[in-house]
Amino acid sequence: MTTDEVFAVIRQQNESIIALLARLVWTPDKLAAVVKSRKSDPEAYVRVYNALDGERTVTELADIAKVKRPTMSVILQGWLDEGIVLNVGSDSQPKYKRLMKLPEKRNQKEAQPQPGVSAEELPVAQGTEGDNGNGE
Repeated sequence: MTTDEVFAVIRQQNESIIALLARLVWTPDKLAAVVKSRKSDPEAYVRVYNALDGERTVTELADIAKVKRPTMSVILQGWLDEGIVLNVGSDSQPKYKRLMKLPEKRNQKEAQPQPGVSAEELPVAQGTEGDNGNGE
């Protein structure tokens, strides 16, 4: 193994350990709630959070969220203060890394009921034992 390959393996192991430790503190739902706390387009911030690979610049991340660079800087600094991102760059050129990947919302069309199907006609989930889901 070359030195670069050894460092790549160590980097991957460190990222796995960080993600596992993060799950002890942050459940994906709690983490998503912090990321989505911005009023404008919360799903855009989930996309930004998932893009935090330690390589992208603040300007590139701002483009993903469709916000200005100063806005993105404030958000990233808040996430850093919350402990949900790591700065793997420098103070003068920060590069941010996420703790874990968050689930992203699927295409809106998939979530919408099909035209002509009323809510009453949609199937209702049943309990696993054939009951009404309330243990009755």
